Amino acid sequence: MYEVEITVNFSAAHRLRDYNGKCEQLHGHNYKIQIAARSSSPGKGGMVIDFGDLKKAANQVLDTLDHRYLNDIKPFDEIEPSAENIAAHIFREVSQNLGDQGAMLHSVSVWESDTSKATYLKD
Repeated sequence: MYEVEITVNFSAAHRLRDYNGKCEQLHGHNYKIQIAARSSSPGKGGMVIDFGDLKKAANQVLDTLDHRYLNDIKPFDEIEPSAENIAAHIFREVSQNLGDQGAMLHSVSVWESDTSKATYLKD
């Protein structure tokens, strides 16, 4: 099995509505996003997926989140903008942006800090 991974970043603010603690207050993060794709064999050009294609698909999603208040953006206007839900959202959107290559997407990890991350894995 081969795996390729990119790391991208965005900054945003949010608050957790259904939470009793510090995170219910408005605050922000400099998010680090790791996106991994897997394949049992390299394809065209000896690559699982072109890093540039993966970055482009990721940046199309992150551009909608960067420097925004996440609670105002779909789907986070209805669901909690937790790291777990952000990871699942990015996974779905990047997969869609990749078209046929979206099936190779394996995981998206969202780091809120250097010591805290949540990962959404393909079933």
